Amino acid sequence: MEENGNKQESNASATGVYELPGEPAVVINGVPEIVPGCSAVPSGNASSIVGTHGNLGLGEWFVGRDVLKLFKGNYFSGKVTDYEKESGWYRVLYEDGDSEDLDWQELKEVLRPLDVTISLKTLAQRVIRKSKKPIHKSGKNGDHSENLQTKKRRTKGY
Repeated sequence: MEENGNKQESNASATGVYELPGEPAVVINGVPEIVPGCSAVPSGNASSIVGTHGNLGLGEWFVGRDVLKLFKGNYFSGKVTDYEKESGWYRVLYEDGDSEDLDWQELKEVLRPLDVTISLKTLAQRVIRKSKKPIHKSGKNGDHSENLQTKKRRTKGY
Protein backbone atom coordinates (compact mmCIF):
# COMPACT_ATOMS: atom_id res chain seq x y z
CA MET A 1 0.00 0.00 0.00
CA GLU A 2 2.84 2.38 0.71
CA GLU A 3 4.14 1.84 -2.81
CA ASN A 4 0.80 2.98 -4.20
CA GLY A 5 0.88 6.12 -2.05
CA ASN A 6 4.43 6.89 -3.13
CA LYS A 7 3.43 6.49 -6.78
CA GLN A 8 0.60 8.95 -6.28
CA GLU A 9 2.94 11.51 -4.77
CA SER A 10 5.61 11.05 -7.42
CA ASN A 11 3.05 11.20 -10.26
CA ALA A 12 1.52 14.42 -8.92
CA SER A 13 2.60 17.31 -11.11
CA ALA A 14 2.64 20.95 -10.11
CA THR A 15 -1.12 20.91 -10.55
CA GLY A 16 -3.03 17.85 -9.43
CA VAL A 17 -5.20 16.15 -6.88
CA TYR A 18 -3.87 13.22 -4.88
CA GLU A 19 -4.30 11.43 -1.58
CA LEU A 20 -1.72 11.04 1.16
CA PRO A 21 -1.51 7.57 2.72
CA GLY A 22 -2.99 7.53 6.22
CA GLU A 23 -4.59 10.98 5.84
CA PRO A 24 -8.34 11.55 5.52
CA ALA A 25 -7.83 14.65 3.36
CA VAL A 26 -7.11 15.14 -0.30
CA VAL A 27 -4.27 17.43 -1.37
CA ILE A 28 -4.92 19.82 -4.23
CA ASN A 29 -1.92 21.47 -5.87
CA GLY A 30 -2.73 24.53 -7.92
CA VAL A 31 -6.04 25.66 -9.30
CA PRO A 32 -7.89 23.42 -11.73
CA GLU A 33 -8.40 24.79 -15.21
CA ILE A 34 -11.94 25.87 -15.98
CA VAL A 35 -13.01 24.81 -19.43
CA PRO A 36 -15.67 27.13 -20.91
CA GLY A 37 -19.01 25.36 -21.23
CA CYS A 38 -17.99 22.53 -18.89
CA SER A 39 -20.54 21.95 -16.15
CA ALA A 40 -18.30 19.59 -14.14
CA VAL A 41 -16.73 22.45 -12.17
CA PRO A 42 -19.27 24.33 -10.05
CA SER A 43 -19.15 28.09 -10.40
CA GLY A 44 -19.30 30.34 -7.37
CA ASN A 45 -17.74 30.12 -3.95
CA ALA A 46 -18.31 27.65 -1.14
CA SER A 47 -20.80 29.85 0.70
CA SER A 48 -23.07 30.03 -2.34
CA ILE A 49 -22.92 26.25 -2.68
CA VAL A 50 -23.80 25.81 0.99
CA GLY A 51 -26.55 28.39 0.59
CA THR A 52 -28.22 26.48 -2.20
CA HIS A 53 -27.89 23.08 -0.56
CA GLY A 54 -28.55 23.99 3.08
CA ASN A 55 -25.85 23.83 5.73
CA LEU A 56 -24.97 20.20 5.08
CA GLY A 57 -26.40 18.95 8.40
CA LEU A 58 -24.07 20.89 10.66
CA GLY A 59 -26.68 23.14 12.26
CA GLU A 60 -26.14 21.77 15.78
CA TRP A 61 -22.51 22.87 15.60
CA PHE A 62 -23.57 26.53 15.56
CA VAL A 63 -25.54 26.31 18.83
CA GLY A 64 -23.62 28.30 21.44
CA ARG A 65 -21.91 30.57 18.91
CA ASP A 66 -21.91 34.32 19.53
CA VAL A 67 -23.55 36.75 17.15
CA LEU A 68 -23.33 40.52 16.74
CA LYS A 69 -26.08 42.25 14.77
CA LEU A 70 -26.33 45.84 13.62
CA PHE A 71 -29.91 47.04 13.96
CA LYS A 72 -31.04 50.67 13.60
CA GLY A 73 -27.52 51.98 14.21
CA ASN A 74 -26.85 49.89 17.34
CA TYR A 75 -24.99 46.61 17.77
CA PHE A 76 -26.74 43.83 19.66
CA SER A 77 -24.87 40.77 20.86
CA GLY A 78 -26.46 37.41 21.39
CA LYS A 79 -26.03 33.69 21.20
CA VAL A 80 -27.40 30.89 19.03
CA THR A 81 -29.50 28.90 21.49
CA ASP A 82 -31.27 26.34 19.32
CA TYR A 83 -31.35 24.80 15.86
CA GLU A 84 -34.54 23.41 14.34
CA LYS A 85 -33.40 20.59 12.08
CA GLU A 86 -36.66 20.23 10.12
CA SER A 87 -36.95 23.89 9.15
CA GLY A 88 -33.27 24.86 9.21
CA TRP A 89 -33.94 27.84 11.49
CA TYR A 90 -31.51 29.04 14.18
CA ARG A 91 -32.90 30.65 17.36
CA VAL A 92 -30.80 33.61 18.51
CA LEU A 93 -31.30 35.08 21.99
CA TYR A 94 -29.96 38.60 22.42
CA GLU A 95 -28.67 40.12 25.67
CA ASP A 96 -31.64 42.49 25.86
CA GLY A 97 -34.03 39.52 26.04
CA ASP A 98 -35.22 39.66 22.44
CA SER A 99 -34.94 36.59 20.27
CA GLU A 100 -35.34 35.84 16.59
CA ASP A 101 -35.18 32.92 14.22
CA LEU A 102 -32.65 33.18 11.39
CA ASP A 103 -31.98 31.02 8.38
CA TRP A 104 -28.41 30.12 7.39
CA GLN A 105 -27.99 33.10 5.03
CA GLU A 106 -28.98 35.54 7.79
CA LEU A 107 -26.97 33.77 10.49
CA LYS A 108 -23.70 33.71 8.59
CA GLU A 109 -23.88 37.51 8.26
CA VAL A 110 -23.99 38.04 12.05
CA LEU A 111 -21.82 35.19 13.38
CA ARG A 112 -18.80 36.34 15.35
CA PRO A 113 -15.45 34.64 14.76
CA LEU A 114 -15.12 31.25 16.42
CA ASP A 115 -13.63 31.21 19.90
CA VAL A 116 -10.42 29.27 19.34
CA THR A 117 -10.00 28.67 23.07
CA ILE A 118 -12.66 25.93 22.84
CA SER A 119 -11.10 22.73 21.57
CA LEU A 120 -12.69 20.92 18.67
CA LYS A 121 -12.93 17.81 20.86
CA THR A 122 -14.97 19.70 23.48
CA LEU A 123 -17.26 21.10 20.80
CA ALA A 124 -17.77 17.66 19.25
CA GLN A 125 -18.53 16.10 22.65
CA ARG A 126 -21.11 18.82 23.37
CA VAL A 127 -22.88 18.17 20.06
CA ILE A 128 -22.80 14.38 20.54
CA ARG A 129 -24.13 14.63 24.12
CA LYS A 130 -26.97 16.89 23.02
CA SER A 131 -27.95 14.60 20.15
CA LYS A 132 -28.08 11.54 22.45
CA LYS A 133 -30.62 13.10 24.86
CA PRO A 134 -34.00 11.31 24.72
CA ILE A 135 -36.79 13.35 23.15
CA HIS A 136 -39.80 11.93 25.04
CA LYS A 137 -40.04 10.21 28.40
CA SER A 138 -42.99 8.06 29.39
CA GLY A 139 -44.96 8.22 32.64
CA LYS A 140 -45.78 11.01 35.04
CA ASN A 141 -42.15 11.75 35.84
CA GLY A 142 -41.39 12.17 32.15
CA ASP A 143 -44.16 14.71 31.69
CA HIS A 144 -43.11 16.58 34.81
CA SER A 145 -39.45 16.73 33.78
CA GLU A 146 -40.44 17.90 30.30
CA ASN A 147 -42.42 20.77 31.83
CA LEU A 148 -39.47 21.70 34.00
CA GLN A 149 -37.18 21.75 30.97
CA THR A 150 -39.62 24.05 29.17
CA LYS A 151 -39.75 26.38 32.18
CA LYS A 152 -35.96 26.40 32.43
CA ARG A 153 -35.67 27.31 28.74
CA ARG A 154 -38.10 30.18 29.14
CA THR A 155 -36.34 31.64 32.18
CA LYS A 156 -32.81 31.05 30.95
CA GLY A 157 -32.54 34.42 29.16
CA TYR A 158 -33.86 36.46 32.14
